[in-house]
Amino acid sequence: MKEQILKKIESAGVVGAGGAGFPTHVKLKCAPDTVIANCVECEPIIKSDKYLVEKHAAEIIEGMEAVLECTGAGRGVLAVKRKNHEAVRELEQAVSGKKNLSVHLLDNYYPAGDEQQIVYEVTGRVVPVGEIPIKAGCVVLNAQTLYHVSRAVLGIPVTSRMVTIAGEVKAPMTVEVPVGTPVSYLLELAGGVKVPEYAVILGGPLMGRGAEDPDKEFVTKTTNGVIILPADHPLVEKKTDDLSHQLKIAKSACCQCNYCTLICPRSNLGLGVQPHKIMQALTWNNASVLADGQAALGCCSCGLCTYVGCNMNLSPDRFISEVKKELLARKVKSTQTPGRVNPFRNEIKAPSKRVIQRMGLTTYDTDIRYIDSIQSPRKVRILLKQHIGAACTAAVKEGDIVEAGQCVGKVPEKALGASVHASVRGRVVLVNAEYVDIMKA
Repeated sequence: MKEQILKKIESAGVVGAGGAGFPTHVKLKCAPDTVIANCVECEPIIKSDKYLVEKHAAEIIEGMEAVLECTGAGRGVLAVKRKNHEAVRELEQAVSGKKNLSVHLLDNYYPAGDEQQIVYEVTGRVVPVGEIPIKAGCVVLNAQTLYHVSRAVLGIPVTSRMVTIAGEVKAPMTVEVPVGTPVSYLLELAGGVKVPEYAVILGGPLMGRGAEDPDKEFVTKTTNGVIILPADHPLVEKKTDDLSHQLKIAKSACCQCNYCTLICPRSNLGLGVQPHKIMQALTWNNASVLADGQAALGCCSCGLCTYVGCNMNLSPDRFISEVKKELLARKVKSTQTPGRVNPFRNEIKAPSKRVIQRMGLTTYDTDIRYIDSIQSPRKVRILLKQHIGAACTAAVKEGDIVEAGQCVGKVPEKALGASVHASVRGRVVLVNAEYVDIMKA
């Protein structure tokens, strides 16, 4: 049974839909004692998981049960913020009478959806620096991933996902859309952009990436949000400011107050992440001042140190990312064992409302509507790499007529990856090494 489920998940092209995109069939080749569903919706503004849980709690539970079956885990826990009352109610009804399943309520803080935070909240265990939850006997899967797993068991591949379109658009919305939908089409569905000069952030406002041209961006299996902000918004300036410019400012402005470290969620789990010391090391060109340079591997890139912790308008998270990138390039592995969890961790948690205020996003923190369905775009672009690992090889050619759900990209033999599928019925109009374009029939 285990191998059958894993094969179906692999054939359906299921990946970590929360942003990482790691192939799920590979992730589940382990033996945890606990499987945790991340239904938390970590990032501000985004409502994709909230509505997914409200509308498809039963399918998420079915996905969880399939994962328990193929991993042999003894229990499944669904972590969700207590503020999402309807989602909580739907999950509690769905697990009623199931002895190995339970719902765990979390407070509304950021980043509650971080894997390490969830593992600690649910089990009291700490995942070591640079490691993944299985090292603490857990597997964490996003709600959208579990929804896709439930469909995969029925033989339905990943062809759509829930996406929030918000910010400076006339009609913010959350809707399930075909994979490959142009971002520009989503902006049209949301009534168009309200400001003449704007920036596009794909994903959440803190951890999402900036997109230069919405006409060249398309929904993938990991796209949970499209945020539109004025081009001169402080958040946009933070994300786009040149790192060398930031370094120059930091040399004179960083006062080593250590607020960035005090608020760091991974530091408070005893993982030794110390943004202020990394700032000092880089600005003084003296890495020896670091208590443990490898601790940068424990950073989750949540941005809390930058957007809430620093009162000097610096970007510690970008500096840590550079250090982390260098360590990973050198294939450095941390030898650090977790220290003591801060006994005042609960008091130090950053409330999501405070994070939203500090980021200048209060205007956009609204009860975004849910749309049941939309008219599919005229053309979709299926990227051949929507996951961690090797890009797929096109399995179709120009002129082919494909059905929705048909495989259009296969993973190279023995490579890490996940197949991709047509999200609409239509004719293949372009194939290259990066994507497959399909014109809807």
